Amino acid sequence: MENIEIAGILEELGNLLEIQGSNPFRIRAYRNAVLTVRGLTRPLAAMVEEGEDLTALDTIGKDMSAHIVELIQTG
Repeated sequence: MENIEIAGILEELGNLLEIQGSNPFRIRAYRNAVLTVRGLTRPLAAMVEEGEDLTALDTIGKDMSAHIVELIQTG
């Protein structure tokens, strides 16, 4: 899975959360993660495969990291 695909999914999830009236901080977390993922020069899939800690990336917390890993591993 490419970074642009991951960013698209995260953006869609953020939009759905906004429509549902979810916590604004959670929505912002998704939007910030989208910007981070789009700005990466390395593929997230390679980072996950190498066992790197995604929380080292700006705006990627523990829960968002787990979500990204799940997306990469399961599609």
